[in-house]
Amino acid sequence: MAMSFGEAIGETFFNYMNFRDRASRAEYWWWMLFAFIVSIVAAVLDFAIFRGWEMGPFGLVIGLALFFPSLTVTVRRLHDIGRSGWWILLPIACWFLLFGAFIAALSANPFNPFQGTGLVLILVASLLTLVSFIVIYIVFGIIPSNPGNNRYGPNRYAGA
Repeated sequence: MAMSFGEAIGETFFNYMNFRDRASRAEYWWWMLFAFIVSIVAAVLDFAIFRGWEMGPFGLVIGLALFFPSLTVTVRRLHDIGRSGWWILLPIACWFLLFGAFIAALSANPFNPFQGTGLVLILVASLLTLVSFIVIYIVFGIIPSNPGNNRYGPNRYAGA
């Protein structure tokens, strides 16, 4: 039986710091929808009250409040498909690679880093970063749960 929107939000907040168990597809996607909606509302409030698109106090508070539940539900979703939660570090590693590419491009040509080898480095690192985010947050989120038990625990929501 699939989890409802409210159940998924409650389950994710209840497992706020749980990096051990599993999260069904329904829990993961309902949480992502909730986080997206709440973030949009915070951005609109920040814009309406503080007249700017920069992250204001609402966005900052919401971002901090949603960070750990989003991290843990993603790790538990990875566990649900039989993957290690350490996979979540792949996009972070790619961000560092992208940062390094920018530094290398600036070192090679401080006045125009977006040409020649610098451009190639930045484009490759950007593509790797994009692909890593798509794989971790979309592809792995779509893959069906492992039926039955796996090394991370039982499948409490078989068929979800």
